[in-house]
Amino acid sequence: MRTPYWLRALAAVAAATIVYFVGTRDARAIPSFARKYQTSCLTCHTVFPVLNPFGEAFRRDGYRFPSQNGSVDSDAVKANTTPMGQEEYTKTFPNSVWPDKIVEAVPLSVMFNGSIPVNFPASDAKASAGNVFTWSGIESELHLFGAGAFNDSLTYFTQLTLADSGSFDIETGYLLWNDIVGPRHLVNLWVGRLFAPQLTSFGLHSDYLTDTVQPAVSVAGLYNPSASFTLGQGHTDGAELSGIFKHRFNYALGWVASSAASGLKSPNAEDVYVHLGVKSGGVALDGEGKYGPNVPDPRKPWAEKSITVDAFAYHGLTRLDNGTGAVAGVGAASPVLQNDRFNAIGGVIHGQYDSLLITAGLQVERHDAPYQGTSGTANPTGSAFPGVPSFASATAVEQYDEIDYVVWPWFVPGVRVEYTRLGLDSSAPSLDPRNGNAASFTRVIPGVTMLVRPNIRLTVTGDFETAYGLPPAGSWGAASGQLVPNKFDSSTGKYAPNAFEAEQVNATLNVAY
Repeated sequence: MRTPYWLRALAAVAAATIVYFVGTRDARAIPSFARKYQTSCLTCHTVFPVLNPFGEAFRRDGYRFPSQNGSVDSDAVKANTTPMGQEEYTKTFPNSVWPDKIVEAVPLSVMFNGSIPVNFPASDAKASAGNVFTWSGIESELHLFGAGAFNDSLTYFTQLTLADSGSFDIETGYLLWNDIVGPRHLVNLWVGRLFAPQLTSFGLHSDYLTDTVQPAVSVAGLYNPSASFTLGQGHTDGAELSGIFKHRFNYALGWVASSAASGLKSPNAEDVYVHLGVKSGGVALDGEGKYGPNVPDPRKPWAEKSITVDAFAYHGLTRLDNGTGAVAGVGAASPVLQNDRFNAIGGVIHGQYDSLLITAGLQVERHDAPYQGTSGTANPTGSAFPGVPSFASATAVEQYDEIDYVVWPWFVPGVRVEYTRLGLDSSAPSLDPRNGNAASFTRVIPGVTMLVRPNIRLTVTGDFETAYGLPPAGSWGAASGQLVPNKFDSSTGKYAPNAFEAEQVNATLNVAY
């Protein structure tokens, strides 16, 4: 029996990857914070960018080392610094500029990301891409990071991104003013292009199998293809007040920019959110409670026995194109503004027992007017007749679970399940003939992530999908889906249920230096 082409291609990719990394003898992890503190990336990470308990405490503390016996962050810095003014200027302020220090060399780091999908031959992913395997995407993004501190309370974080499409973006750039008033870590203000709204107690990218902890599902995008807002995702302009009290409780209050579809002007900033979290057991949220900055077993810095519970609420506004200006066969039309205000609530439970990690999350979004209306019709004697907008509301539920096990500090297998259910309003235009019911999508992602070297990460995941019905946008792409659901059967008045379909195997490479 002849070996299938896709299997031979997958084997070739795996062999080439192994040969390449076996020959990579001298790779070292030395990104921004490693340079600043002259320490290994593994001080804060397991398989980067996932943070261990100490690393999460470092992030929550405003990118500062947790205190040991009353120490401050500068006590842990080993990079040389240059004074900006004399210390005596503090005595003559405000007649003098308050002095400060900066490191002699800006602590920069570089990371590039690449991803190679292998589509299964009979999958919808292969039908959409037109191939089983291609090298396209092996180098998709290049990031330049800069992070550090101006003093013991004012820190910064920046991220510039160059995509293979040629686009350049200031993806992240914000100042962190920590310990403003009261006890240490109680009141902090972060301003700028934030890494992410803090809707949980964990960093945006602290997930082993996918890019983010919360699912990358644009609910608005499932109802309206012009929308792209995704709850809990990063790189939003705004300000956030956050803090930790009694070592075990944390909060965040944020006000960030609202979003708009392409071609529409940005609205007034209306997005606000609140988050509350509590952690029992293990390293304290600020790394300064029981156990201090040390984990119970220093031989396993990732391991602890703990449970963290988070809850959040979010109110926002996104401007959509309601599609009523489009006319079939006439070409592109100017977008027609429709405001979609929404409210969301959610929660996450993160449990850990030594090397076993279990995460379960649920979030519900209620949108006031996410649907597109009907398209316009041609008028032979003049301007086209506009379509009719839809102001129907909609509710969506997203549920996600993940289980991971740290076999070795460089090798973590796991499996993740994401489920999205959309309520469909009977008065709204829809591609689903079962108006008034619901459409659902389930995605199962088994995989393994590993450190080939401390600064080189390889993640291999599978993608198995099933769906029942279509969202109003016409596909599950806004939920990272590739499956095309079975067609509506007019004889039964129902959709034929989909079996799970294997879509692809995806290999993702991250290199930091």
